[in-house]
Amino acid sequence: MADHSQPVPKYYKIYKGLLEQIENGKFKPHDRFYSDTELVEKYEVSRGTIREAVKLLIQEGYLYREQGKGTFVTSPTIKQESDKLMGFTELMRKYKKEPSAKVIDKQVVAPPENIINLMDINETDKLVYLVRVRYGDGQPMIIERSYFVYDLFKPIYDMDLQSNSIYELVYEHTDIRLGEATQYISAVKAKQPEINLLNVEQGDPLLLMTRLIHTKDGGFFQYSKDVYRSDRINFTTTTEPFEHFHDDHGLPLELSDNSW
Repeated sequence: MADHSQPVPKYYKIYKGLLEQIENGKFKPHDRFYSDTELVEKYEVSRGTIREAVKLLIQEGYLYREQGKGTFVTSPTIKQESDKLMGFTELMRKYKKEPSAKVIDKQVVAPPENIINLMDINETDKLVYLVRVRYGDGQPMIIERSYFVYDLFKPIYDMDLQSNSIYELVYEHTDIRLGEATQYISAVKAKQPEINLLNVEQGDPLLLMTRLIHTKDGGFFQYSKDVYRSDRINFTTTTEPFEHFHDDHGLPLELSDNSW
């Protein structure tokens, strides 16, 4: 049984007070938040105590840091349903944000060994390796690192991949139709190059989405490892009722599969 008689830590009291200010509308989305120095002076506590309070607000998605600029209040978090294949452009339109992209790398490559097995392709097959940073209203949200089957991607390879949705280009200019996607979500910590590309700090929490997309005819189209700013996008899912899994101990969970 939890001991509720223990004193509440100072950082948690400060966290609750700051959270109340945010929820009561003292700050607008993307307003600059108090600096650590301002909070130290305001609450007359150590810098370590302030950092713990602010870190908790960042982890819960109320604040975000931009390297060299400071701490800011987030806009309402975008929710993406993890059981539906939705492109980033479509997601941004749903939330009335302007989507854009920056191509960091684009080249035709030989398939890495792990992808040969995952996509059931030959060593002689070619893939398109594409890295893009995706933005909503000018704010960085995702780094996409994708491999596409070259023969399927070739018709749109030289098109504008910064202003357009890849999936929309595929549907408009090819006969390819996308089928099921298998997706895994895990938590990771920010490091280079995510720190610079997503304007986050070392160790900030991010979400890694590993995705394998089929075509309607059963082949493979794309393998990707996308990193999301967890303070700007998170995922929702719908589970089946408990009793549907009762014979399997009722947990709709799977152990991590590191082969991806």
